[in-house]
Amino acid sequence: MARLALGGTTPRGSDNAVLALLRASLALLGTAAVLVALLYSGYLNYTDLDGPEVEVAAETFEVDETGRELRYGRSHLTRDGKIWRLHVQGSPEQIGDARGRLTARLFEQLDVQVRSRIEERYSAWLESWTAAMLTRWDYRDADRRLGEPYRRELAAMAAAMPEAQIDRASAYHRLFLHQSFDSLTARLDDVVIEGAAFAMIRKRGGAEPGNLLVGRSLWFDLQHDEELDRLVTVVRADGRYPFVSIGWAGLVGVVTGVNSRGIFVALDPARTDDPLEDGAPLPIALRKVLEEADTLEHAVEILRAAELRTAGIVLVADGPQRKAVIVEMAARDREDRRVVRGEDELTVWATDHLLREPFESDLQNDWVRRYSSSGYRYDRLGELLGAGGEVDAARVVSILRDRRGIDHAELGLGNPNALENLRIAQAVVLDATAMVLWVCEGPSALGRFKAFDLSRLLGREDLRAAPLEDLPADPLLYSEEYRDWLEAIEAIDHARGLLNRGHPERALISAQVAHALAPDVGELHRLLGDIERELGHGEDAIVHYRRYLELVPGRRREQNRVEGIIAELGG
Repeated sequence: MARLALGGTTPRGSDNAVLALLRASLALLGTAAVLVALLYSGYLNYTDLDGPEVEVAAETFEVDETGRELRYGRSHLTRDGKIWRLHVQGSPEQIGDARGRLTARLFEQLDVQVRSRIEERYSAWLESWTAAMLTRWDYRDADRRLGEPYRRELAAMAAAMPEAQIDRASAYHRLFLHQSFDSLTARLDDVVIEGAAFAMIRKRGGAEPGNLLVGRSLWFDLQHDEELDRLVTVVRADGRYPFVSIGWAGLVGVVTGVNSRGIFVALDPARTDDPLEDGAPLPIALRKVLEEADTLEHAVEILRAAELRTAGIVLVADGPQRKAVIVEMAARDREDRRVVRGEDELTVWATDHLLREPFESDLQNDWVRRYSSSGYRYDRLGELLGAGGEVDAARVVSILRDRRGIDHAELGLGNPNALENLRIAQAVVLDATAMVLWVCEGPSALGRFKAFDLSRLLGREDLRAAPLEDLPADPLLYSEEYRDWLEAIEAIDHARGLLNRGHPERALISAQVAHALAPDVGELHRLLGDIERELGHGEDAIVHYRRYLELVPGRRREQNRVEGIIAELGG
């Protein structure tokens, strides 16, 4: 008692109680941590896509003496100028195995670019993690809708391409998501993939129809210095029509392709208010068309019956019949919302919004039409296709390379509203009647369009190729104007780096150089707005922010941010 009165030590019983409480708390925390870890691991296992077990006999690799061709069994990969040509054949397992082994390096390069853009979009750790977990949940068991042959092909490709696996996402899981790029990007506020497709016929004389010609371009929101490897794939699956697909490494489905019967398909992504459905990715549905359809009517029938995950727009062309249509498709309500337009018309075209009555009240579709570049590009295509003149491959190329706006307005290089916005990932011309394909080497649609004899590629490969002429590069490619634009992009990157490191005055100098070289680059005005704002020049910042909103359509997330900044600055 005296010890307590004089400030002595705490009784031993009290010490023991505190220690017991600490031990209990630590045990509880440890148990909770273990439980959370088990739940998290269980969630990952539950939502992971697990492909079927496949067995493929290993083939022998052969490298030719030039190093430009790699053979693997009956399949081979060849670099032809700036275009890669992949030939695969056999069973689903053999095709998947050959795809994985021959294109692994090309896929890895593409995957790095895609992940870089995703990390830029979801820069905050929590936002990135949340998006990944929601994606896993939304796509659980989604591969079951592929059809067994495509699942086996994808599984064989995953087994041959282990570099596709990242962290707890298996190679099969991630490769499936690559097939679903259209539905994945539809989740974003921004429009990051845009397409254009058209078909045209002119009368030769009297009642005789001319050849059916098709033009097609596809744009991805990658960095200006990031060009997708352009891959032309010839697929000869056992028991199916052979076809040519213009795409990229890792893509089992089809976004642009033509089969041996002269049936052509091209996919433009679309958005509707509908939630994701329990169906197959659209590129898989287009591949099914090429492998099975021998007429336009058959192709449309397959598309109308397909169980789809998301909406899309497909141009279907039939070279022998000299006919083409646009099929507008929602994922649900197949009977009422799978609409064909353009029947019996000499010219059909599409961008990324749906036109027919079932979609008139759809808010997402209306937003794409009004606030992305889709509506503007659609109207410009209508102008160009409605003009008179000869219809030939050169005319189609000139449309794909068009850099002007409605009523031939000057837009400036790289404007997203132009058909040629200098960021085209894929540009294709097809004479569907003569079975001649031209694929642009890049950059964008400016480079040479290389000719391919489809009768040989899809018929007997031992036949001598017909003498075909490539279509020349755009003179802009070698001009001072284009060089100025490239230098402006480099100056923008330099200025952005300086601003991020806390040097706004120096950043302004580089940005002003870019502005002098190419004054109509949208992202430049976004950067100039940030620089002027950092320097305390509010009125100048508002001018540049408003110009950015005029020049860059379709980026809803960034546009909302910029509009908020303008309001903060009193604009």
